[in-house]
Amino acid sequence: MVKDGPTLTRAIRYPAMNELDTALGVDGEPGHVWAAEHGDINLITALPRATAPGLQVKVGDDWVDAVPPDDGVIVNTGIMLERLTNGRIPIGWHRVVAAPGFEGERYSVVQFCHPRPWTILSPVPSCCTPDTPQRFAAISAADALDEVLYEINLVEGARRVQ
Repeated sequence: MVKDGPTLTRAIRYPAMNELDTALGVDGEPGHVWAAEHGDINLITALPRATAPGLQVKVGDDWVDAVPPDDGVIVNTGIMLERLTNGRIPIGWHRVVAAPGFEGERYSVVQFCHPRPWTILSPVPSCCTPDTPQRFAAISAADALDEVLYEINLVEGARRVQ
């Protein structure tokens, strides 16, 4: 499924607070939201240690700081993996926020692992039972990606929200 699949490695710079016009807080606290709450479209995302804290994952209704172990990475689950597992492995909702009082910048490198575009994403049979019937229809990885890009208004000429 992932052999020769499109794996994207992205270096991200989150600017220092003094480079921003406004500092947007979360949950009524001062600070800055570098990346709002979201789930990645892919299968998994590997997140090694960044230059500063900020990555948080949603656990229930709470946000928890996510720090990779020494010599390790955080592996976040994506929308495509949720489809394949019929929801048994849910989307890893996450965000990136500056801690209150943090003024510096943050750098991180992330790697997004996608299946080949022609891969059919359909729940594997072992994840579908009478108690957990199939929740997702089959769709190609390319169409699933296009659907999400459309929903978040990244498809030029096909904007849903003006």
